[in-house]
Amino acid sequence: MGGTVIWFRRDLRLADHAVVERACQLGPVLPLFILDNDLLFHPETAVARVAFLLESLRALDGELRRKGGRLLVRRGEPAQVLLQLVQASGADRVMAHTDAERIVGRVRDHRVNRLLARHRIPISWIEPAGATGQLLSYSDWRRHWHGAMASPLASEPQRVEVPPPCPALADQPVPSLADLGLLGDGKALPPAGSAAASHWLDQFCEGPAARSYFWELSYPAAKVTSGLSPYLKFGVISPRQCLRRLAPLGGHSDRRLQRSAVQLASRLRWAAAISQRFRYLPQLELQSLWTPFDQEPWPFDEELYAAWREGRTGFPIVDAAARCLAAEGGWRELNFRSRAIYASFLANLCGMDWRYGALHFMRHLIDGDCPIDHYQWAMQAGVTHRGSRAWTRIYHPGQVAVERCDPQGLFIRRWLPELASLTNDQLGAPPPMADYPRPVLDYERARRQRLEALAARRSPQTSALESMARLAENLTPFGHQRFPEAVVGWAQQRDAGLFPAAVDLDALQGPQRADLLSWFVIQGPGRQASPPSNTRRRRSKPEAPGQLSLDLSL
Repeated sequence: MGGTVIWFRRDLRLADHAVVERACQLGPVLPLFILDNDLLFHPETAVARVAFLLESLRALDGELRRKGGRLLVRRGEPAQVLLQLVQASGADRVMAHTDAERIVGRVRDHRVNRLLARHRIPISWIEPAGATGQLLSYSDWRRHWHGAMASPLASEPQRVEVPPPCPALADQPVPSLADLGLLGDGKALPPAGSAAASHWLDQFCEGPAARSYFWELSYPAAKVTSGLSPYLKFGVISPRQCLRRLAPLGGHSDRRLQRSAVQLASRLRWAAAISQRFRYLPQLELQSLWTPFDQEPWPFDEELYAAWREGRTGFPIVDAAARCLAAEGGWRELNFRSRAIYASFLANLCGMDWRYGALHFMRHLIDGDCPIDHYQWAMQAGVTHRGSRAWTRIYHPGQVAVERCDPQGLFIRRWLPELASLTNDQLGAPPPMADYPRPVLDYERARRQRLEALAARRSPQTSALESMARLAENLTPFGHQRFPEAVVGWAQQRDAGLFPAAVDLDALQGPQRADLLSWFVIQGPGRQASPPSNTRRRRSKPEAPGQLSLDLSL
């Protein structure tokens, strides 16, 4: 055959795909996806997310076949599968995007590099647009990201040339959940494929949501979310494609459209920035940013944790979020405000380790992305801040939250039908009812205890860099012991190196230290964090030549 094995991972599209573009320019290609038990049975894997992945693979195979190609889907240890297919097909090389979402993926890619190098098989790693392996300051990375987003889309091939089927390269159908040994949980899935992703984006840009997104995103019942998160998670559509579609709205005469477009664009950049943090510090998947927050265990109550997971806390807006997550996987109705209130309740009012919450979310979210999920959980728990003046956002889960986020009670009544007969002013603190539990805690007391506990751990005893968590020798995922089916042997191998590698905190010097610290809210003399301000910020100037007309600098 010659040609290239294209190893698809979190980039299940043909448009704006640098690996596809370059590989097809070189000649025949062998598109490949590998189902890896280390990921399928990771303790944070959601069955519904796997189901959406499988549907996305079927859609990608259909796109390839319409261009004369096909997608090979194999199950096995990725390094061995790649070696066997390269040898069977006579391919010249393997090409793939780098993937820094999870530690298990970095261990996998290290094994791949090592095995292919042993057999003198070249592998080319290409950075996704906006990502970088360089240690840049946050401001420099922003300029890099803006430049990448403003650059032309990678071209989509008109035809895909693949080798003819043979026993080693025979088509195999994309397996079902049952084939993989997984049991579905009944969540409805978004329609799969790039056409569906484009439809959701068009629907957002052309429909009423685009005029309300900026102003109503904090209201769970408004249903103004874009619906793009599952597609972005698996790379069915790229951020750059989204920004191209949003750009006309940024210059629209309707200010509502302008504000909503900029808001969605800024969220795309925000998500990329969190992923870049994990590129530098993969330990954030397992630990808090600052070591004092993990030195002593937080209290844990199994019954309280179960009540929070199952929507039995006695606080309706929290319980509605719990039931919405469990029923739908969060991709449409569980917006960022609902997630924040739900998360803050466990970490701040129940006082539990944020990692228990991140674990539960990732086992349900169809759009679950590890860096976004884990870093947001840590932020809501207040453990990304250090120093005496660090602030903590603790949401009031009672009537205050109802009036601010669900004043008509639409979200609460949808997910808690037993409260349908209550008036809106009762939904924050329902009267005693036979079929709804009493509150599991006292808000004021729990809030005071949490602030005291955080203050005791926030006082910096060492410099910021010295207090940062180091990558532990034991890479075993948090909470794995709760799930007997979890596969974690990959984390316990003695030679479990990482690719891409983590930043070596102890080797950083001068400017490099400053560059890394610029990514985080650092407390210290003359540099204190402040609570969010309601004052209007001045509009920033464009950051990069050729920046999109849509102002991404806000």
